[in-house]
Amino acid sequence: MENALNNIDEAEIRVLIDTLCGKDGMERQKARESLAAKGKSIIYYLKDMLNHPKYIYRWEAIKTIEEIAEPSAIPLLINALEDEKNDVRWIAAEGLIKLGQLSIKPLLKALIEKSDSVFLLAGAHHVFYELREKEILKDNFPIENLLSALSNTTGTESIVQLAYDILNKF
Repeated sequence: MENALNNIDEAEIRVLIDTLCGKDGMERQKARESLAAKGKSIIYYLKDMLNHPKYIYRWEAIKTIEEIAEPSAIPLLINALEDEKNDVRWIAAEGLIKLGQLSIKPLLKALIEKSDSVFLLAGAHHVFYELREKEILKDNFPIENLLSALSNTTGTESIVQLAYDILNKF
């Protein structure tokens, strides 16, 4: 059967994903690098792993997606900001940082929709802080008030309003 996803070898992909889920850390790293080198079509194969009950499967999937650095994966990275494991959340944030400017609008929309998620707020703070530090967010981007509100997660109404205001100016 011809694959619509760039005619990639599904058998090879399945072997690499099985290896990605193995016990040997070095073999997992090699599999992750091989998968990432295949590009954005691999994301389709990794999506289900992001919901796996085993933490290491989610970690390997999000790490591979982060290494691919594909804008179409932004929703997956944002969802992973709410993972129960800090390591998965951190890698997801790093993936959004790597995608830079492209992550801003979707992350602002997520803040508006899910301002009650402590993990999302913390992840968004990390992303916006790093984008500011890397000077991806320019001086005209009103980030300071948002960073302050994200640091104090007791006032989610202000986060929603700030995110909405920034989104409308962006």
